[in-house]
Amino acid sequence: MAIDNTIGIARHISYKVLCDVHMKGAYSNLSIQKHFLVLKKPEDKALATAIIFGTLKRNIQLTRAIEKLSSIAYDRIKPEITVIIKSALFQLFYMDKLPAYAVVNDSVNLAKFYISKKSGAFVNAVLRSALRMGKQALIEGSDTGSFCAELEKKYDIPCWLCDYLKEEFSEEFLEKWGEAYQRSPKMYIRVNLLKTQAKEAFAELNQQKSVCKETVLPDVFEVTDAGEILASKLFLEDKIAIQDMSSALCAYVLDVKAQDTVLDLCAAPGGKSLHIASLTAGKSVITASDKHKHKVDRMKTQFKMQGIDNIRVCKNDAEMFRPAWEEVFDCVLADVPCSGLGVIHRKPEILLHLDESKISDLIAVQKNILYNAAKYVKSKGTLVYSTCSINPLENGQVITAFLAKHKNFTLSEISLPVAITKKEGKIFPGEINKYPQDSLGDGFYICKMKKK
Repeated sequence: MAIDNTIGIARHISYKVLCDVHMKGAYSNLSIQKHFLVLKKPEDKALATAIIFGTLKRNIQLTRAIEKLSSIAYDRIKPEITVIIKSALFQLFYMDKLPAYAVVNDSVNLAKFYISKKSGAFVNAVLRSALRMGKQALIEGSDTGSFCAELEKKYDIPCWLCDYLKEEFSEEFLEKWGEAYQRSPKMYIRVNLLKTQAKEAFAELNQQKSVCKETVLPDVFEVTDAGEILASKLFLEDKIAIQDMSSALCAYVLDVKAQDTVLDLCAAPGGKSLHIASLTAGKSVITASDKHKHKVDRMKTQFKMQGIDNIRVCKNDAEMFRPAWEEVFDCVLADVPCSGLGVIHRKPEILLHLDESKISDLIAVQKNILYNAAKYVKSKGTLVYSTCSINPLENGQVITAFLAKHKNFTLSEISLPVAITKKEGKIFPGEINKYPQDSLGDGFYICKMKKK
């Protein structure tokens, strides 16, 4: 579809991404990859990114604002209209440097262009009313008295989720977690040691100006200039790849040796398998599996493009026991499906669909996958269980239940190449718990076990 050039391109693209997320259940990162191809200017990418993530991270408050402003019941308004109004309200009340007239004008024209003239008039009326009422009346309001209601108002953490997590965490912890949710996520890159050395890559990337800085992991850098990194020769030649710190830590915890046989269950998109291959100089024998054919095909293409020949990719449902794999592998990684509560700052759309029953269903899946994974480990072999959740019910409590039924497994000491923090050191007694408010930026859980 052509676009209306009188409307800022960043607002066109943010509208399309938000419609994908709200109306099609799309992942924000994948929709951004698809739609951002037309954005050539860094400032347009920055504005679209701010609108998309800001609107998603303030969804509860923006929804309530529309309910106050509209004479039509919220659930009777077309979802694409609510997308336009929410993004406009976010720009008006949370992005102070944007002129109100430009926000209103573009939003009205978006509604006219994508929906109808009548919709444009409705958007105009709602936004004019919002400007008259102001942020204090619409969003901030008065104190509610309840801690969870206040947390929802300040950080958009749903009340039900706050109540759920209060069983495990203090109010002080949840306050810091909510604050971390509203921060911009850090971006990390991993060096492909099969193609270059970490020190050489770091020097080349920072040759003209500083675009990344070192982290506690020798082959992982924190990005300070994403545009320069993504346009760099190293990135285009697959010598570096985007990978979260929590994901990169898994390979170090697994501690694979050359010639080890490795199973990466739930492997897609394949970053952990690639990292294991990188750390072992391509000398380990890796099986990367996933239950979805399109993800398996994508991994096969990715590995082939990078010239990786020690990773076998196959379709496999990790919830189903595979007899042919029984006691075959030296190392098994079970990076299981989870609630994603450790990465909501990176994937805020998680909170649009999550509820307590879905978490319960996920815990059942996690236990099933872990119990199958245990059967694939050789005697004296290693089993690593990981999630990107902060929820103890998905983490330590799953392991406690597992160890109670599997006396042939014990927690194994985790020894990292360097200390994660000065306080913690580099030795962990079997488990690592990290939270978004910590220095690494993501919340995750990793547990290492040894088979007798």
